[in-house]
Amino acid sequence: MKARLHLMPVLLLALCTLAGAAEAKPAVPPQPALAICVAADAAPAVRMAAERLAAACAAGSSPVLKAMAGGAHPLVLSDSAALAHGKVEERAYRHLVLIGMPDDPLIQAAWQHEARAEEGGFYIFGFGHLRGDIGYLESDRNPFLHGEQIASAPFDAELVSITGSTPAGVAAAADAFLTLGLVNGVVAAGAWMRPATTLLDRDPLKPGAGLPAWVPQSAGTALRIAVSQGAEDEYRGVLADCQVEPQQIWRVKYYRTGVWSPGGAQHAIATYIAGLHRRAYGDTLWLAQFASSAEASAAEPLIARAAHLAQHGEWWSGAQPPYSSEKESPGPLQLWRHGEWLVMSTLDGGDAAAAHAAMR
Repeated sequence: MKARLHLMPVLLLALCTLAGAAEAKPAVPPQPALAICVAADAAPAVRMAAERLAAACAAGSSPVLKAMAGGAHPLVLSDSAALAHGKVEERAYRHLVLIGMPDDPLIQAAWQHEARAEEGGFYIFGFGHLRGDIGYLESDRNPFLHGEQIASAPFDAELVSITGSTPAGVAAAADAFLTLGLVNGVVAAGAWMRPATTLLDRDPLKPGAGLPAWVPQSAGTALRIAVSQGAEDEYRGVLADCQVEPQQIWRVKYYRTGVWSPGGAQHAIATYIAGLHRRAYGDTLWLAQFASSAEASAAEPLIARAAHLAQHGEWWSGAQPPYSSEKESPGPLQLWRHGEWLVMSTLDGGDAAAAHAAMR
């Protein structure tokens, strides 16, 4: 009996410890703020470009930076090397904009392998071999948040890499990010050339390139924040369906407050397609310009047939195909013509109707 009484305080202590552990909740990181990252020893042109991004963020003049900051005070001009070698949580639980040369440690760590640096330029899938002052932008979910060192993502965070073959190329990419909202694409600061050709070559954007003025800044509950440049493989896809290749292709990303907030595997597809990756097609207007209204009109039913859409008055509608191994459609799909342009929408029904009405 004495032995049992002697053990009781120990057992009670153990039970209290277990109860406390059961009641304790894991620490949840704050909602992600924005960090703009550049190397401390970056070339002056690169550093100046990063400072322009920081100024635009402070002024609230960049829709994509404003969406990424989410009202929180951004960690402006964080040192790339320090963040790359710091605690993983410091770079995982943030939206990141990385600006620098391809050898920047964070840009290297986040590289998607859609492009590779070559002597004097890049090879970029869908754009080919390019030489000169070339700027390159690519975006994705924050890979540090979705890496093996983070057990579960409590929310989603986005990452934009702004780089180039030279400091002038980086500066040109930063300008396109600020003026056009470009988050996926290729620009040239001046003269450029191709040392070799491929089957999928598309030219860099020309200075001053932009969207048509009729593309709405908002569509119902969604705000326009970013743009992706169509690569040559996308042009060839339209050619295969319509026997004619468009003159321009853009994908315009819209943002609804809170779409990046849900965490966990059950929301992974939804938060991905709402993100900035080149293949994240949610909440997007796809724009393709043809040589004439007649050419666009002839292409319209062919694209509608390829997308399994049915005609309803001025537009065609149906469902988006499921992503990856998913069985359910992520939402509606609409198509309509605007002069020599075809517009395909993955916005929610009400937002798509608002976008269609705004173009009239």
